[in-house]
Amino acid sequence: MKSRAQSTLQWRSFHQRSLAYHLYISHLLYAENEVKSERQWNLKCAIKSQVKKDHMLDYKIQRIPFLEEKVRKIRGGGKLSTMDIHRLLLSEDNRFDFVDKVAAEAKQYVENNRDEYGTKKVILHILSNRMNDAGFYRPEAYMESDPFKPGPGYLKEEL
Repeated sequence: MKSRAQSTLQWRSFHQRSLAYHLYISHLLYAENEVKSERQWNLKCAIKSQVKKDHMLDYKIQRIPFLEEKVRKIRGGGKLSTMDIHRLLLSEDNRFDFVDKVAAEAKQYVENNRDEYGTKKVILHILSNRMNDAGFYRPEAYMESDPFKPGPGYLKEEL
């Protein structure tokens, strides 16, 4: 039977050997990565020397888009409704109760007006109503007409 000291020595020697093995493997991996990165750097330099620099690109990057474009991006991406949902959830004490109330209200809207809410999103109606009640103006169901599209009063000139 082995004594405790012998088993401890064997464990330490095994541990030192495994540590040395891991160091050796990591050294090999590092050397391999160093060669790969050097090749990539040479490839990037070769490509950069063949490409002409576009000086107008600096001006394009500094350009600030029109306000209408920004507003349409926010509404199209749903960021406004997401911020409103977050604001409403923070204003409530019990978030789960708030979600249950909104779901019950949406179900009631659909049951009362099946024809009207067949293609519309009821949740957006409820959220816009709640934000209007909180004092923030939101159009009905976050629907916005395209600012560049002519309205019903537009008369097309015939040639």
